[in-house]
Parts: sequence; C-alpha cells; structure tokens
Amino acid sequence: MRDHVTFRLNDEVQVLRDVSPTLTLLEFLRERRRLTGTKEGCAEGDCGACTVAVGELINGEVSYQAINACIQFVGMLEGKSVRTVEALKAPNGCLHRVQQAMTDEHGSQCGFCTPGFIMSIYVAYIMDHPMNADTSPDLLAGNLCRCTGYGPIAAAAAKVAACEKLDWDTARMQADQQWIREAVDAETVDFSYDGQRFVSPGTIDNLADIYAAEPDATLVGGATDVGLWVTKMHRKLETVIHLGRVRELQSITDDGEKLTIGASVTYTQALDTIATHFPDFAEMIRRIGAVQVRNAGTIGGNVVNGSPIGDTLPALIVLDAKLIIRKDGDRRQIAIDNFFIDYGKQDRLPGEFLEAIEIPLPGPGAALKCYKISKRFDQDISAVCGCIALGVENGKVTDARIAYGGMAATPKRARAVEAALIGQDWNEATINSAMGAFDDDFAPITDMRASAAYRQEAAANLLKRYFRETADDMAKTRLVGAGAVIGGPRTDSSIVTTPAIKEGIAGDVQVPQCHDSAHKHVAGEAVFVDDIPAPRGTLAVHVAMSEKAHAKIVDMDLTRVRVAPGVVCVVAAADIPGMNDISPAMGDDPLFAEELVEYAGQSLFAVAAETMEMARDAAALARVSYEDLSVVISIDEAMDQASLLEEPYVMARGDAQAAIDGAMHCLSGRLYMGGQEHFYLEGQAALAVPGEDGDVTVHSSTQHPSEIQHTIAKVLGLSKNAVTVEVRRMGGAFGGKESNGNLPAAAAALIASKTGRAAKVRYDRDQDMIMTGKRHDFRIDYEVGFDNNGRIEGIDFQQAARCGMSYDLSVPICDRAMFHADNTYYLPNVKITSYRCKTHTVSNTAFRGFGGPQGMMGIERVVDEIAHYLGKDPIEVRRVNFYDRKGAVKDRAVTPYDMTVEDCVIDEIVAELRETSDYDKRRAEIRGWNQTSQTLKRGIALTPVKFGISFTLTFLNQAGALVHIYNDGSIHLNHGGTEMGQGLFTKVAQVAARSFQVDIDRIKITATHTGKVPNTSATAASSGSDLNGMATADACTKIKKRLQNFAAERWQTSPDQVEFRPGRVQVGHDTISFDELIGEAYKARVPLSATGFYATPKINWDKAQAKGRPFFYFAYGAAVTEVAIDTLTGENRMLRVDILHDVGKSLNPAIDLGQIEGGFIQGAGWLTTEELWWDDEGHLRTYAPSTYKIPTLGDRPPDMRINIWAPGENVEQTIHRSKAVGEPPLMLGISALMALSDAVAAAGDYAHYPQLNAPATPESVLAAVRRVVAKGEAAL
Repeated sequence: MRDHVTFRLNDEVQVLRDVSPTLTLLEFLRERRRLTGTKEGCAEGDCGACTVAVGELINGEVSYQAINACIQFVGMLEGKSVRTVEALKAPNGCLHRVQQAMTDEHGSQCGFCTPGFIMSIYVAYIMDHPMNADTSPDLLAGNLCRCTGYGPIAAAAAKVAACEKLDWDTARMQADQQWIREAVDAETVDFSYDGQRFVSPGTIDNLADIYAAEPDATLVGGATDVGLWVTKMHRKLETVIHLGRVRELQSITDDGEKLTIGASVTYTQALDTIATHFPDFAEMIRRIGAVQVRNAGTIGGNVVNGSPIGDTLPALIVLDAKLIIRKDGDRRQIAIDNFFIDYGKQDRLPGEFLEAIEIPLPGPGAALKCYKISKRFDQDISAVCGCIALGVENGKVTDARIAYGGMAATPKRARAVEAALIGQDWNEATINSAMGAFDDDFAPITDMRASAAYRQEAAANLLKRYFRETADDMAKTRLVGAGAVIGGPRTDSSIVTTPAIKEGIAGDVQVPQCHDSAHKHVAGEAVFVDDIPAPRGTLAVHVAMSEKAHAKIVDMDLTRVRVAPGVVCVVAAADIPGMNDISPAMGDDPLFAEELVEYAGQSLFAVAAETMEMARDAAALARVSYEDLSVVISIDEAMDQASLLEEPYVMARGDAQAAIDGAMHCLSGRLYMGGQEHFYLEGQAALAVPGEDGDVTVHSSTQHPSEIQHTIAKVLGLSKNAVTVEVRRMGGAFGGKESNGNLPAAAAALIASKTGRAAKVRYDRDQDMIMTGKRHDFRIDYEVGFDNNGRIEGIDFQQAARCGMSYDLSVPICDRAMFHADNTYYLPNVKITSYRCKTHTVSNTAFRGFGGPQGMMGIERVVDEIAHYLGKDPIEVRRVNFYDRKGAVKDRAVTPYDMTVEDCVIDEIVAELRETSDYDKRRAEIRGWNQTSQTLKRGIALTPVKFGISFTLTFLNQAGALVHIYNDGSIHLNHGGTEMGQGLFTKVAQVAARSFQVDIDRIKITATHTGKVPNTSATAASSGSDLNGMATADACTKIKKRLQNFAAERWQTSPDQVEFRPGRVQVGHDTISFDELIGEAYKARVPLSATGFYATPKINWDKAQAKGRPFFYFAYGAAVTEVAIDTLTGENRMLRVDILHDVGKSLNPAIDLGQIEGGFIQGAGWLTTEELWWDDEGHLRTYAPSTYKIPTLGDRPPDMRINIWAPGENVEQTIHRSKAVGEPPLMLGISALMALSDAVAAAGDYAHYPQLNAPATPESVLAAVRRVVAKGEAAL
C-alpha cells in the first residue's frame, strides 16, 4: 500500500501527496501546473474544452483516450500518462501536424474550444482511428464550438488522417508507453487529506475488503456522474473508492451462452462486443454522452446509478440481464428489472458492489430495437428511451419484452403493453390497440427535456416504429445512426476560397488570411482572462444569487459569511461607495439587490476569499429571508397582466387596417419563438488589479471596454480616467458580453478597491447561464391582406418581447426587431406595434442580430403562409414582394420607417441560388418522395435576408484607432474594437498592411485598451470592421501623408510622386525600402504616430416619429435548406444547405466564409435544438450543456455548400467596399425552420399550414404533425 499517486504528465513523472481526493485533473493542470491551454467550459464533461489525452494499459495494450479533465480526479490517474495541448509541438517548436492542420483549415475562431478539439483529433490520430467526413461527427461530438459551424474543424481532422507519423512523434509515444507498462501494478493506493480519503485497490479481493470496512464510501468508476457531485453540487466526499484499477472488473467474456461484462468495463471497451450481438444496443451506446464520456463512463456505473434516464438500462431489462452482486466473498444474482426499487434506490445492501452483468445469448436480443429520443441526436440525455424485443411466430406475438427510460422514477417494463400484444395478430390494428395500454404503465413527468404528454405519445409511437421496421427497411424510419441513409455521405467541409491572383504583400486585403491568433489557439498559448497569471494574493470572488424570482428581502444576515474561514471581504449594496447600478443606460439594474429581487439568480452579495471553494462555502452560510410576491414568467402572462417596461411603441406607414380590409385575401396568426443562450465557451470573467491613487485596472472578457470603464467608475464613485480596461480576446461573445460583463467587472473592482488586493470573478457555467441575459423570446401576432399573386397590400404586426426584470438593451433590440419586420419585402401599408414585456426573469440582452432575427421571422412566416394559402411556391411570393432592385429603384423601395432601399440585390442573389441549388428540381422530387414515405417526410425552403448595418443609436457609430511606426519599421496597431473570434483584429491589420504596403507580420496587433483609444462603442451591430477599419485607415493615411511630404522634400520631388508599393517606396525615380524611409523620417523628426477617427455618414433617426435612415447600408444573402422529420417522434435533421451571401468586396474570404457557416449553424440551433425552459416558480432549468443543447458537428448538414456572392460590392464608401458579416448570416438559419414547416405540411398532404413554432424541438414538430393530420381527418 502506498500513500501517493504517480502518473506522467507531458513526459514528466508526477508524484502527488497531500492533495484532495476530489481534486480534478483540470484544477491540477490549471492551478498547480499553470497549464492553462486546457480550458474549463462547463465542469460537467459536456463541452470538451478540457479534453486531454490519457494513456493507460488496457488488456495488455497501451491505449490513449480522450478524457474530460474537468471530472477526472487526480487519484484516478495512478499509473497513467496525461498529455495536454501544450506538449504536442515538435522538438524544434513547430506545430504538431494536428495543430497545423487546424490552422491551415481555418478551424479556429475565438479559440477557446480549440485545444479540446486538438486533443480529440490528436488521440484519434495516434490511435489510427478513422477520421473522415462521416466518422468525425461521432469522434468530435463531445467537443462543442459556438463559432465555426464545425466544417473547418472536420476538414482539419480529415486532413491530418492522411499524414504519416513523424519519427520524433513515434519516439515520444514509445517512451510514454514504456513508462506506462512499467508503472502498472496491483498495489493499493490509499491517501488522505483534510478529512477525505481516496483508495484505489488493485484487486477485487482488496476492493471487497475495503468496501466491507467502509460501506458508506463512494464508489467511483469513470466519475462521469460522481465527478459532477463535486464540480456542480460542490459536495465534499469523505471516502472515495476508485474501481478503475481492479482488473477483474474490466473483463468481457463470451462463452456462447452468456455475455459477461465486468462492472468497470467502459462503454468504449464494450461497444464492439455488444455490436456483434446486439447492433441496435450498440447504436444506443454510441449515442451515450460522447467519446470522452464513453471512454471513462462504465456500464456498471450506469446500472448502479439507477437513473431513470440511464440509456443502457431499458436495453438490459429487455435483454433479461442478470447482475452479479458481491459483498466480501459472497455473491448473489438478481434480475436487473428487480434491482430498481424507486428513484435513487436499488436492491443493494451496505458493502455490496456490482461485480458483473450477465446477458443471455441469444436470448431476446435477436429482435431487440433501441430508440432514443432527445432534442439533439449526439451527446444528449434521453427524453424517452425505449427498447423493444418481440417474438412473432405464424403471424402472432408470442413474447414481448418492452422497457422504457425517462417515463417513470426508474427504468421500467411496460407490462400492460406487453400483455396487450402477446397472443394477438402481428398487425397495425394490434399495435394501435396496444398503444392505449401505455397509460396503464406510465405516468411521466414534465421537465426541461419534454412534457409528460409528449413522452407518453412518443413512447407509444415507438411501438409503431418497431412494427414498421419489422415489416420494412429501417432506412424508411430512421434519420440518423444504424440503418439511416437519408442524409447520404458527408461531403468535404473545407473552407474553399478562390482569391484573385495578386503579387504583392503577404496579408493584403481581399485575400484569405489565417486568424491572427490561430497558431496560439491550437497550441493552448492564447491567453484569456482566466489564464492571466494573477498577482500574488489575488482573491477569488463568488457572487451569491437569489433563490426567488420575485420577492421582498425581509432580512439578509451575512454575519456568518464574514467570519467564515478564508474570507477576506464581503460586499453588498450598502458597501457600494458610488451608485448601485450596472445598467447600460436606464439606471434600473443594481449590482446587488437591496429590498427586492426580481429574478431567480439576481446577485445579492459577493464574497472574496483566499480560494473559490472558501468563498462558495462561506456564501452558503448567509441567512436570507424573503416575502414571496407574484411572478410573471412568460410573454403571455405579461401581456395578460399588462406588465410592460414602457408604453407600446408604434412604427407605421400608410393605413394598414384599411388595406387589409380591402384586400382580396386575408390571413392572421400567431408565432412563438424562444430565446437563445449565448453559450460562449469562455464564461464571464474579470480580473481587477488596484493601483495607486485609488485607480484600478481591469482585464475583462467584454465587447464593450468603455462601458465596463463607465460602470466601474459609477459604482466606485470615480472619474473614468481612474479606471483602465484591457481586453486582448474573448472566447466567444455574440452580444452576451456587451452588458453582461458589467456585474463581474464591477464586483471584482469593488473588492479590489476595498481590500487593496487583486480580485477575480469568474462565473462557472451554471452561474453564467442563470445570471446573464439571453436572446429575447418573442410572440408575434399578424394580420395580412394580399392579392392573388401573394403581393402584400397591408399588414399589422404585434411584436411582444420578454425583456426580463430591467431594460438592459431591450429598447434598441425591440426597435431593431421592428426595423426588420419587412426583411426583403416592400410593405406599402404597415403597422408594427412593439410591446416590451417586464417579467421576473433575467434581463434579456444583445445577441447576434440584436432583435433583427425575431422581426425577420415574423414576415417570413407570413410570406410562407401566404404561399401555402394560394398554393404557390414560396419563392414566387417572396419575389413578387421584393424591394425594387438596385439601379431600378421606383415606387417600391421605402421601408416602414421611411428609408429608401437603394442597394437591394436580393432578387439577383435568389435567382442565382435557385439555379445553383437545383431548388425547383429538388422541390418537385421531394414532394414526389413524400408521397411514398410513410414515416419520414422531407421539406425544403429558400429564405432571403436583408440586414441593416449601423448602430441605430446614431452617436455610437464612431471609432478611433492608434497607429505607431517604430524606427525599425515595425508597426503597432490599436483600435477600439474587440476580438471575440470574428477575425476583426486580422482584418484591421490587413487594412494597415494594405495602407503601408508591408507584410502583415510587421504589424503588432495589441489588446484593446481604454488608455489608448478612449470612448469606444461596443464591438457589435456587425460594424467592427466598418468602423475600426476606417479609423485605422485614417490613422495610416495621416502618417503616409507626412511620409510623402518628407520624402518629396528629401528627394526633391512632389508628394504625388511618392508611392507606397509592396515592401518599398517609389520616390520619383528612386526606390527605397520601407525601413529606410522610416529610419530617415525618424531622424528628420517626422511624427510616426497618429490617431484615426471615423464617424459613419448619412445616418439619422427620429425616435419620436419612427422615421429616418438608421442604417448606412444593407447586407443580403439567401439560403436553401433541406430537412427531414420523423412523423412518429418529431425528430428532425438538416440534410443539405446551400448559401449565397453578399459581403461586398470581402476583406478576408476565409474569415467571412467561416462567419457565414458559423452564423447559419447558430441561427439554425436557435430555431431547432436550443430551448430555454423555466419552471413555474421562475427558475431556469436549462442552465448547462447537459440540458441546453447547441448544435454539435453531427447537427451540421451532411452537405453544406457556402459561397460568397461574386458580384458583391458595397455601394457606400466602406472600408475597401466590404460589407459586414458578423450578424446577417445568422438569419439564413430561418430557412431551416421554414423547411421543417414544409416537411410537417407533407404529413397532412400539404392541405393545412403547420403553424410551426420555434424552437422546432421533436416535441414542437410532433405537435405540428398532429395538428395537420387532425385537420385533415376532420375535413374528411
């Protein structure tokens, strides 16, 4: 027995004593070894940002696996090796092939998730796992990316798969493998720390003895569940017994009569064997978690955990599995369906542990089918998990074993359904009759995954699917996985650019250029706020949250908090020296609640302690008493109770109601669309460092450094010049770091001011999602009048938005929703009324599109419904309503807010896309196919986008820049924009390179800094390149003019004879190098530094009249999306997407294509898988990646074709005639919802419009299917 843990980390042996038994590998890497390339994105094993490579001996062979470091305890690493992203480079410092491939393929945008992807691909590379377009969705399902859309990442994996391993790489791995083999032994590891004990026995007998003596100990296999007890629930486990080194628990044997699986066999280890006997069960296992989870998680752990949503359990019940239970030297066998007694309770006595699972062969498995229904196909928890095996002889059901998960407190047999089937004829009538018996077996609950009604309906429909699959090919009933062919093979997903051939500088504008930090992203060297080496003595700050959604604070006693161990400072509202307000404008958002809380999660106070654990533990000691008040949660409730932030706002042209009343046709309806969580991978973070004279410097992950500066000054009662804010990069933002960063930054600065010590606030994922605002969900009511061609004559929109407890940015967001209620369509008579609803939920905020997507969704629904009503192709109705074309502007070019649209190119874009996508041919083929398909239905839609570019608050349309040229010719560039992955820094550097005609590597891109460029606007509204590019060009022009004048005087010529050419300067007949010119100018005392400024021209807005020109120009695009749905469950997926987007003269085609793809995937996610769910008391229940589902690589359409519109050129004088690209592509995702609507309509033979709401989760789609089918039946 030894009292320490030994493992290898990046080729160095680590021997650990005196560490907590529940110290995670991630915490060890980041806090104790300063290996910050491994990121924390969720602390629950669902995002993959913390992926590392772990090598261990398995069945005599060294195997490397991708593992989530956030839920692996360091004690579990005994005898293993760990490699992190920092240790992949070649000995000469060059990037590893995996890292280089990711860089070459433009697979990194914000870069926060990149190290995790690198490590997942690296493990597959060294283990020779298949890496191609079809295998990557499974390989990388455990790694989430919010920026790229995944295509370039999958392309990087495919690229590196073809590479031979280099000698140095092989040698390194061989040394690692030798150490692992030599390190393996069966000696028990047993160490204690601070009242906790960790034991890792090496034999099953040792395990039995230890557990018998410590029956209250926590058994840990892969820690995929127990790890969350520590990282999410913050439980302190007294004794932990690790099962991972007990070899007897890791065996799989097949003796022909039964399959025996050891309790510590991981899903990955069991997969191939199970696939041999039970292919559908194997497919179910493939959908459990993701690779990282399956590499660690054990089937035995899934059984003993006994979760009602454990996916293996229904299958094992149907397979009539037996459990071998051991205590000391005694064993007993129990049928698995007798093992589960109640929720969280199993038939297992103290000291008993699961030794093995026995599955009879062939048993019922020959007929086994397994079905998992979830919002997302990959890496999601089941809403319903059904497993069915029926015996049929001579047309009659002779045996039935049916079990479900997600339907009761435990996994459960459907015995009433089984009884209804046995002895009956095997036909659809029997199935329909037996489906009614589900009510006798199950009474499911409603939660964030699905409603009780949906669960019951879908579970019964799975029996119908089983029947159809026994009678026909599974390809006709399955959308993904084994047997599914509807998506076809995946295509190459590389970003393909065809730049004009240019001779000149490296990094010029209008040519592809890698992200400026890509080489750092892939190596784990890019520094985010939480990676900054903190000053000694930095305090960890925890912000305490309200448990109530709406209540008076009767009393808040923090006495015990203040005296808790490790606590240095506690601050609440009374401790604020300045104003208790962190709102961006309206003064209605307190840093800490005082007398009233208005959403569950509102900040109450902050605790600063020596460690985050101490701060969190102390905060739990607070005694807060409340007086409950009534809550308003939904838009419907707010509208019913007239709960509004302000009076409704109206925008109108003409007489909408008269036009509607006089129209030949009229329609009215209501559309709901949900909100959206930003899910930036890097959470909110701020590090405040106190200075002299009461000054403070704050490193913040923010899109708006000047607002952080303003907020801190306001809270601390300082002048703004006493506060400096610096931002080098963010790990994603999407609008969520425009105002949401005010609270953590202000709290950190307040603590730093009070204590004189640096202070850091970093939300964990749960806290981040609970405390921060999201995209506004909307309810839109509409009434429209139109003619026989579908041309709109009058329309009335009632837009109601859930704003939350305070204004935040809701006014301009709701305004922009109104601005985009027209999209690409001329509305001659229009009235738009906006209701800004006050609810007792977190204040919603900016999100990519800033209200535009919601407004656009309304008109797209209307146009789609008009087309259905008239029996027309929606394209025809869209085109007849388009604004007048550029160059042919007549009387159909004025928006509802009286701005003339002069640059409309949407008709040309749609015409080209219609042809290149084969839209007409495909639409006809799909309609024919749907007539022959009973279960699956396909749909297709083409939707356009017109998005206005500029801040609608006119004064925000300004930017500054600072350019220095040093006397060696190197250039320092700073501007007011922030880098969040969108490539702004790269583009602006390209602008500077073009200005001076020097290679881009001469230009040093520096962190955004309020002390260099003051009074900046947020990097938002898709205006970053427009504003900061022009400001930078202005600064460069000033310096160039000075240089031209100097050179003309020095070389005796005129300034117009001084030309900057690639790498040199032509001065009359002389050619000198750029460096020589700069050196001479410096000696001549020519100023080589300049500030630049830009203010967007032409724009104006009269808020009172709702008239003006709020936008400088419009960006356009269109997308065709093809989808498929399962009419029995509502499951759906995208099959193909064609995009044609206008970016003007692209500054950087590679970055722009990445933005287009990422925007589309994010928009499609908003409208399909991403559902926010509050309970009746106002608590958000979808506050982690385990419950909130952004798209994975598998959700990316197998066939995705993205092109920049070649003729694009901005009619306005923007930077090099480019157009904004950050926000507009998100709205291309609307085509996915319209295509799903088309597929749902097919379920009712296109007779009835589906009225499909968003997000189109399986439940929402199935409800729409039910509606159109019911309407059809009622019409008979």
